[in-house]
Amino acid sequence: MENSSEWDLLVELISQDSYGVDVEPDKISIKVEDADEDWAAPDVVIRRADEEWIQIERPFAKAAEIDLPAVLTKVGSMVTVGGLVVIGEHIMLRHALLLAEALEPDDNYDNARKYETPLGILVDDARTLGRQLAGHDDDF
Repeated sequence: MENSSEWDLLVELISQDSYGVDVEPDKISIKVEDADEDWAAPDVVIRRADEEWIQIERPFAKAAEIDLPAVLTKVGSMVTVGGLVVIGEHIMLRHALLLAEALEPDDNYDNARKYETPLGILVDDARTLGRQLAGHDDDF
């Protein structure tokens, strides 16, 4: 894929700022700090969708075990970035960004890049959805 220098920079930035990073050619998996408390497979994944776009995604429930209207109602009341997708047996939040834009400095925060805000929101919202709608723990 083209833009490999931008992808390489994203990999470098995430590797410096996160722990538990697993890098594959077109995929970065980041272990989430509360992973031991959440359900299985809680990692957030950043993928190269194509040469210009990245996708940030995190599963929060098994599709067959969740009330989809409840999920859609809850997501509609949240500040969630992106949308919902089902991949395999999992339902997840997904957000897409232009790779070049993701690397730009975020004017709202010192020393931050534009990918960091949607990444944080997506991780938090997936955690909330998992806890409130999929029963990952009793701390509602």
